Amino acid sequence: MKGDSIIKKESTINTIVGENTLIAGNINCDGNIIVYGKIEGDITTEGAITIFATSTVHGNLTGFNVQVSGKIEGNIDASGKVVLGEKSRLVGDVKASQIVIEEGAAFEGRCVMRTANPESAASPKSDQ
Repeated sequence: MKGDSIIKKESTINTIVGENTLIAGNINCDGNIIVYGKIEGDITTEGAITIFATSTVHGNLTGFNVQVSGKIEGNIDASGKVVLGEKSRLVGDVKASQIVIEEGAAFEGRCVMRTANPESAASPKSDQ
């Protein structure tokens, strides 16, 4: 299924939350994480976060790349790319360098794009 594919750059999975698992609390890890279950708390990692269609997350996601096929109520902050798959439902804001919203995805929130050079995003000075 297209929306459930794992972002190809991440080949090592360090943490897996099973489909019948409920975690009430924050998750902090260094590597990649895949979620099939339910999380009531924030997920923070330097790696990739993959949220499958069976998943529900009530909390913020912070990571490198974030792929969503499930339901999220919270904000996403990715230093790389965010992909909202065709079955995803996101109520929250997104901050990322790149964003892909597939047909069928639902997104209710704001999007802020990171720039490669923060100085280039500054408003131009007037020539007076």
